[in-house]
Amino acid sequence: MRQYIKILPLAISIVALLLATSCQDVLDKHDLNVLNDEIWEDESQAVLYINNLYKENMPDQYFGQYSQLCDETYSADSRYTDLLYGFTTPSDIGAVTVMHKDKYVLIRRINIALERLEESSMSDDVKALLRGQALFFRAWRNWEMVQLYGGIPIVTTVQDPYNEDLNVPRSKTSESINAIVADLDEAISLLPFNWSLDEDKGRITSGAAAAFKGRVLLNWASPMFNPNNNQDRWQRAYDANQQAIDLLGQMTIPRGLHPDFSTLFTFDVVNNIEAVIYKRFSLNAGTSYTQGWENSVRPPSGGGNGGYSPTWQLISAFPMANGKLTNEPGSGYDETYFWQNRDPRLYATIAYNGSQWEMSGRDPVNIWTFRNIKELNRVPSSGFYNKKATDADIARENISQTNTAWIELRYAEVLLNFAECANEIGEKVTALEQVRAIRERAGIEAGDGSYGVADGVSQDVLRQIIMVERQVEFAFENKRYWDVRRRKLFREDLGEYVTKLNGTVRTGFTYRAKSGWNAEIKDETSQFYGQMRIDTALYFGHLDINDVNSSSQYYSQSTKNLDIYQGAVTQLNYIDLYDFFAIPSSMIEKSPAVEQTKGWLNGTFDPLEE
Repeated sequence: MRQYIKILPLAISIVALLLATSCQDVLDKHDLNVLNDEIWEDESQAVLYINNLYKENMPDQYFGQYSQLCDETYSADSRYTDLLYGFTTPSDIGAVTVMHKDKYVLIRRINIALERLEESSMSDDVKALLRGQALFFRAWRNWEMVQLYGGIPIVTTVQDPYNEDLNVPRSKTSESINAIVADLDEAISLLPFNWSLDEDKGRITSGAAAAFKGRVLLNWASPMFNPNNNQDRWQRAYDANQQAIDLLGQMTIPRGLHPDFSTLFTFDVVNNIEAVIYKRFSLNAGTSYTQGWENSVRPPSGGGNGGYSPTWQLISAFPMANGKLTNEPGSGYDETYFWQNRDPRLYATIAYNGSQWEMSGRDPVNIWTFRNIKELNRVPSSGFYNKKATDADIARENISQTNTAWIELRYAEVLLNFAECANEIGEKVTALEQVRAIRERAGIEAGDGSYGVADGVSQDVLRQIIMVERQVEFAFENKRYWDVRRRKLFREDLGEYVTKLNGTVRTGFTYRAKSGWNAEIKDETSQFYGQMRIDTALYFGHLDINDVNSSSQYYSQSTKNLDIYQGAVTQLNYIDLYDFFAIPSSMIEKSPAVEQTKGWLNGTFDPLEE
């Protein structure tokens, strides 16, 4: 079904839901059996219920999520280090608690919608659109658990995890995947190519459901789930991503790549051709509908906290402007001047010492990452600031509450998912087309038209290039940890250019100003009043950051180990136990039929059983 049914605009109806006391009282009740069945005979009320599913289930992961669990940034928080250093043991059952009765409460609410819609006398067209959206969210919630635990209890009827024993055994992982795909396939058949009203943009479309299916099946084909490299899984994932490309191409405004990587997240998401699944924010809908990424990453001189500091490992991953990897022969890479002639995505993602970063509410143009009064004598932990998805036009006083949209799944991911699957089944030409399209948009030099990836590239090298593309393209978009995990990159080398993370230490740089060059000029008669002495050296041409003989007179640079535990340098050691996590004790106590994951205390369930 592809006709468009006019339903309440999503943004308006969610706000209405928050403001309508009577409806809010109903939806907030703990036991949703009290819902009046009459709402399923009234389109506007049924839509409000579905809109509440968006509110409860749309991805709440924003920029930087899980970046501390890989090589993007560093945190000393034990929630991350216990896993990364291998400290979590088989008896630490509560290490990851995503599978929780609260998740099944959300699934229950979705199942209520699906059951009541079956009984409703509303028109088939209206019910189909509502059902399609509910099915998507059930698939979303189930995958959230499967990617961490393997097979899960698949619940398709209305059950109350608070007042009833869930007591549904874990399905095999393959059965869980098939249940997710079945929900998505039906959703694809029910949802439209487009939603007709601008206010409805952000609802799930057929293409969005297909793209999510492509993501799920890519994971299912990857080594963590597919240690025997079953090619049928790669073919299935290839077909799913091809379907997503086809459906997204049938939209009134076909999905494609936004022309400028640097404005990808600051461009109006409703009109962004790259946005496939996204969450809109509004400054007019209350603080719960805003986000504060800008405040998290801007430097103190711009009013921010300077957080999510990129590691040297991430910075090294960005290719050269000619498309070659930095560790590839003939790349022209010079570690001393690491910023020169690099992939333009580097400059949109990081701010390095001496680079320029103009932003509202900050007078100086150059960024200095040594201690100085402008930055309140604070420094970014790795010596680099994070620029990803920042908007220089946001006023300094507003950076803690912005309306920058979160794009959970964008068209670039669909292309790279497709490329990875194509490469694995021997469709190299197709894989190269997608990679080159991504690199062309990035601003990589075309060269002979290959964008740095020659026609004769081997499958192994192309596999590595695709993973590097994902690493830099999706930096701080909550993709890297999952990619490293599914590809087993913590423990296994992918090849000569992409090596395992275990046994390494995340690093950065420490910069120190020399001879008072970080001092503030306090002479009110000076044209440089309020600036630092080093800014005058730059202004008069005495300092050239592209000449180490010049820059070394003004500041020093030294390598900094970030992975320090109890005063000692500690290597990453993410072990195979963490491929599939333990089911929380609270879940097993409530549902005795649920087996514990093999390898964990009293575990018997094998997530890899065929």
